[in-house]
Amino acid sequence: MSATVRADLAALLARYDDDTWSAVANRGLLRRARKDLGTVAVAVQHETDVAVELTVGAHTVTMTADGPATARCTCPSAVVCQHVVAAGLWLAEHPSGTGASPVGADDGPRDGMVDVLHDELMALDETALRAAAGLAACRSAHQILDDLDDAPTVTRGRALEVRFPHPALVARYPGGGVAGVVLDAPVRAPERYRVAAVLAWQRAHGLVLPPPAAPSARTRPSAAEESLAAARDRVRASVVAVLRDTVRIGVSHLSPAVVDRLTTAAVGAQGVEYHRLARALRGVADQADLVLARSARADDLALLDEVAAAHALVVALDTAAADGRAPAALVGRARTAYEGTRPLDLVGLGGVPWRSGTGYHGVTAVFWSPTLGRMLTRTDARPVDLAGFDPRARWVQPAPWSGLSSPADTAGRAITLTGARLSADGRLSGAGPVSARATPLDGSALVDRLPVRTTWETLGGDPVRGLTGAGDAAEAWVVLRPASSSDARWDPAEQVVRWQLADGEGAVLDVELPWSRLHAHAVDRIERLGDSLPADALVVVRVRRTRGRLVGEPLSVIDPARPADPVDVLHFDDVPRRTRARTGLVAKLLAAGTPDARSAAGTATDGAGPSADGVAGVPAPVAVLRSLVERRAQRGTTALPGDVLRVEVAAAHVRLRDVGFGVFTPPASDVDPAELLLRDLFVIQQVEQAYA
Repeated sequence: MSATVRADLAALLARYDDDTWSAVANRGLLRRARKDLGTVAVAVQHETDVAVELTVGAHTVTMTADGPATARCTCPSAVVCQHVVAAGLWLAEHPSGTGASPVGADDGPRDGMVDVLHDELMALDETALRAAAGLAACRSAHQILDDLDDAPTVTRGRALEVRFPHPALVARYPGGGVAGVVLDAPVRAPERYRVAAVLAWQRAHGLVLPPPAAPSARTRPSAAEESLAAARDRVRASVVAVLRDTVRIGVSHLSPAVVDRLTTAAVGAQGVEYHRLARALRGVADQADLVLARSARADDLALLDEVAAAHALVVALDTAAADGRAPAALVGRARTAYEGTRPLDLVGLGGVPWRSGTGYHGVTAVFWSPTLGRMLTRTDARPVDLAGFDPRARWVQPAPWSGLSSPADTAGRAITLTGARLSADGRLSGAGPVSARATPLDGSALVDRLPVRTTWETLGGDPVRGLTGAGDAAEAWVVLRPASSSDARWDPAEQVVRWQLADGEGAVLDVELPWSRLHAHAVDRIERLGDSLPADALVVVRVRRTRGRLVGEPLSVIDPARPADPVDVLHFDDVPRRTRARTGLVAKLLAAGTPDARSAAGTATDGAGPSADGVAGVPAPVAVLRSLVERRAQRGTTALPGDVLRVEVAAAHVRLRDVGFGVFTPPASDVDPAELLLRDLFVIQQVEQAYA
């Protein structure tokens, strides 16, 4: 019996690669353990039916078939120590006390063993999971998976792997049951994530275990839950009413009373823990306030889009409540949660200063993480009325992470970040003892580490996320290698500089930057740069959808030929004046001795301005319906007979169905005109996303 335990344990340990050992302990302990194997005697002291005892120098390690995670050592360490790692490495090489090759010790995956591991995970039922981790961990594991916006990804290698999007966690299963699941980052209550990894693997292969049944005492909702449900019903009804009233009145003819109602609705939504709806309503109220004040940053069509999205969200919440559900993807979370993660390798791509319509300003640094395969951001922000904070000055002031002199020190460097905390949407926290080590990169080494796109066909990611896809702000940043670029054009009416980047197939991405005091430096830099990009240069942009088309916001230019400081951060860096003549509006105004018109407009255009080019790439019938909806919603529906609007919309729907858009169904005869417009506009937004 003991020989079987030792053989099984040796086979399990033989499937541990460096990444798995580093997840069990850390890379430093792994290095020390390998050194110990050359200087310290290791031997099997005793074997039982359930465990193997090994001596590692003066210490004794006891290891069961579950593997290193539950091993015990006589040294004072409270966690997996170097003696446990050394014992595991030795046992993997000596499965029977001889020099025979260990099972599964080849460099590549063995299909037969991988199939065995797969079968082990698929055979774990609710009883086995509960026995291994406990009832509370099983309930929490189901909730973890249900709350994720994107399902974990599963892969097969020497071990089976499950990658969680948040927290940034990789669970490896080399064998050994639930306790044998190895997590590569510290998390609270790790048994929850071990069970979640098993459940995720099963779901990815067609097996969905039901969550444990609720206790009999909880089959009926409590008085507090019933009170919350009733309050939520009232809030949803009031939100629907105010959103539809904005269209009945007309988004171009709003009154202060409507803005007050929107603000009150946002407070009410927050009070009943509809966090996502509250945030959406605050955005609508802010935009409505700008429209009411006739601000240069106001855009009634942008307001209408936000109203339609908020209306769709509250209708979805209404439908979920009728089914007795409150999905986390729709409800949202009270605050951003930051989770600890393993050491991260980052590449700094630059930074951008910004100012929001809600009274905050700050600076955001952007990073590519080869470790996680995604973009990450780090933001410093303060209220605009807080004295002493300047987003542009913050770029060169002391950094929040020890080991860096300033955020500017991250651009164009490889950074190893230890002790970092990360949110689900890719934001790095500056709190806590986080240390960074920066290594300069030349241009070619930097480019080799980046996910470079040479065609614009797949820009924008998943075409239709809908309401349950919360989106990821960091995912909007992309690295492009344009085949050519146009000269920059300044639009004096919109106060926007426009720059076109073309790929090798002729597709064009409009890069736009609105004038503001914070953007003035970058606007000037783009006008200087124009069509004279260095050969094979990369451009880092943030891609957003604007009424059915993709628009890029510039961050930096990367020159592969530069041996040092290859990242040119457009918002902050200065470069020598180019030899070619400046062709932008600044040059013309300076030559004429005329003050720059942007100086007078700076205070009025701190936010992103509307697109001047309208909808591009969307089928004409969709654009026609959007135009109809916008025209009617701007003027209001109160004085318009409902039948007139329904006839107009029905005719537009017929044209859309004739060209294959079956999603536009005939409007019901009793539908409220405002509701009809809002529902149509939300569907139009989804179609435009698909064509962006």
